[in-house]
Amino acid sequence: MPSRKPNITAMYSSRIGLNSGNTGIQWHRVWRFRHVMSPALVALLSGVLLSSLVTAEEAGNEKKGPHEIIFKDKYYPTAFECKPCHPVQFRQWSVSQHAYSNMGPFFISNDNIIQKLTNGTAGDTCIRCHNPVGARMKVLSATSNMVREQKALEGITCIVCHRRNKRFGKISGRFLPEEGDIFGRIFGPSDNTVQKETEAVASLSLTTTPDKKGRAIHARVVKDPLMRQPVFCSPCHGARLPNGIRSEETFDEYKTSKDAKKGVTCQDCHMGKVPGENKGFDEGPAAIIGNHKTRNRRVTNHYFAGPDFSVLHPGIFPHNPDAVQLANYEQWLQFDHEAGWGTDDFEDNVEDDHKFPEFWDDPDLRFEAREIVDQNLELLEWARGQREAILKAGYKVADVVIEKATRRAGLKFKLKLKNPIEAHNVPSGFIHERVVFFQITVKDSKGKTVFVSGDRDPNGDLREHASQYVINGELPLDTQLFNLQSHFIMKQALGGERSQVLAIPSSLTVTPFVRPPTNPTSILMHPNGARVIKRSIRPGGHRWAHYKVRGNKLNSGETYTLEMKLIAQQVAGHFLHSIREAGFDYNFSLRELVDRTVKNSVIVWEDTKTVKIE
Repeated sequence: MPSRKPNITAMYSSRIGLNSGNTGIQWHRVWRFRHVMSPALVALLSGVLLSSLVTAEEAGNEKKGPHEIIFKDKYYPTAFECKPCHPVQFRQWSVSQHAYSNMGPFFISNDNIIQKLTNGTAGDTCIRCHNPVGARMKVLSATSNMVREQKALEGITCIVCHRRNKRFGKISGRFLPEEGDIFGRIFGPSDNTVQKETEAVASLSLTTTPDKKGRAIHARVVKDPLMRQPVFCSPCHGARLPNGIRSEETFDEYKTSKDAKKGVTCQDCHMGKVPGENKGFDEGPAAIIGNHKTRNRRVTNHYFAGPDFSVLHPGIFPHNPDAVQLANYEQWLQFDHEAGWGTDDFEDNVEDDHKFPEFWDDPDLRFEAREIVDQNLELLEWARGQREAILKAGYKVADVVIEKATRRAGLKFKLKLKNPIEAHNVPSGFIHERVVFFQITVKDSKGKTVFVSGDRDPNGDLREHASQYVINGELPLDTQLFNLQSHFIMKQALGGERSQVLAIPSSLTVTPFVRPPTNPTSILMHPNGARVIKRSIRPGGHRWAHYKVRGNKLNSGETYTLEMKLIAQQVAGHFLHSIREAGFDYNFSLRELVDRTVKNSVIVWEDTKTVKIE
C-alpha cells in the first residue's frame, strides 16, 4: 500500500514558491487578502478593527467631501518632522525595533492570518500596539507597506509615547495618542523650562503656532513623571490576546522581581549607557537646532535595545528621509546593493550593455543611492552591536560539567544556563516565537562528528516536533535539544490538547470566532481553551541542559572535542511556514525570509572543551 505521507521535504520549495520570487499568493497592492478573504469578510474585518477607533468628531466628519478629508489629514507629525531638532534621538529610533514594529513582514503576515482564522474577530489586538498611528488612520494590516504613507509605517513612533495624555495602565495597547500637527503639545520627563529658554534665542526663529513664520516646533512640553516608570511600558508589554492568553508578560514578570523592589526600571536597562545593564545614562542636549544645543541633561538611548533585527532591504529600513525622497519601496527593492551598484569598483567595470531597471539606469542616481545604503548599513551594524550586547547581558553559561566519560557509560555532560538579570524572564516578550538554543557538536580526534544536537534542517528549523523533515520521517527527532522557545497548548474540539504555533483553537462551529471565555481567567489562572508551556528562565534563575553520547560512538583512550554554542534567533522557520498562506510583504518568498532570519541569528556564547574517554 503506498505511503499517504506528503513529500513535505519539497513543500517549502515547490508548493509555495520557496525558491521563486513569490509565495504562490500574489499580493494586491492595497488589499493583500484578496485571495484568501471574501468581500464580506473584508467588510466585517474593517468594521471590527475600526469601530473602537472612531471618535464622535469623526462621526460628524463622515459627510465631508474627499478633498476636505484629505487636507484635514494631520492627525500626527511623522518622525521625519522631529528629526531636525532631535537628530540623535531620531537616528537611534530609526533603526530600533519600535521603528520596525509595523515594518517587519513577520508581523504583517501573522496579523493577517490570525484575522483570517478568526473571521476578523481578533480585531485590532495586534495593530493597536504595533502601529497605533496606522490604527488611528484606519489603515488595516491588509494594506501593504509598499503603498502606505510615512506616518502609517513608523510603528512605535515619536508621538506614540510623547503624545500620551492619560495615565494608562495595562490595557493591551488600547490608548489613543493626542492628535495634532507639529504644533501640538508633547509630554516628556521634564517640564517646559528648557523649551522656554530655547524659544528666547532670537536667532533660531522658532514658532509654536502656524500663523507665524519660522522654524516650527511643539507648543510646549508637559511633564509626565510616568515616562520614567515601568508602568509607562505596560500597555503593550503587558498585553493579552482576546482569548485571555498573555501574549506579552514582560511587565508582569518585572512586577514581582528583585529589580522592581530595588526601584530599577525598564528604562534603566533598555535606554541607558549599556544595553541590558543598569549603568546610568549619558548627559547631553535634548535638542540640537542648527548650531545651537540646549543645556545638558539626562539623555536616553532611543534604540530601546532588544533581541530582534531587520530583514529588510537597507534602502527601506532604517527609516531615512533621504531614501524616501529618492525612491519608493518598490524601486528600492530593485536596487542590487549586494552586487555593488553605486560603488566605484562596480560602476567603473560594468558592461555598457548591462541592463538596469529603468528607474536605476542613471549611474548618478545609483551613486546617490549607494551613499544612502552605506549610511543605513553602518547604522544597522551599530544596532547589531546593541542587540548582541543585550543578549549577552541576559544569558550566561555558568558551568560546563563532565559527569561521565567512559567507553562503557558513554559521555555525559551538562551546561548550566543562567539568567543573570533580576528584572524579567529570558527570553521575554512574545516568547512563543523566540528561539534560544544550545548547538552542541562532539568530534573525535580526526574531526569526525560523533554527536550533534541543536542543528537545523534544510528549512532552517531545529529537529523538533514542528520540523517538516522530522514530521515526514526524513530526519530523526532531536531528543536532547535544549530550546527555550515556549509553545501554545490548545484544547481540541473532540477532547485532548496539542501544541500549536498560532493561538487559534479549534471551533465547534463552521466559522471560528474569538469569543469571551465562559469562565473567569482570574480564577483558572489561564484561559479555559488554551495555555502556554513556558520554557523561559525566571529572573536570577537557571536551567541545566543535559547531553549523553552513547558509548558505542566512542573509543577508549581517545580525546574528543565539545564545540558548544548558545544561539538566539528571533523567529523559528516553522512559524513563518504557519503564516505563509497570507503571503509576505515586499515580495518576499518564504525561502528568502527563512534564510535571512537564520543569517541574523546571534551566537550569544561559544566555547570548546576536550575530554578523554577512559
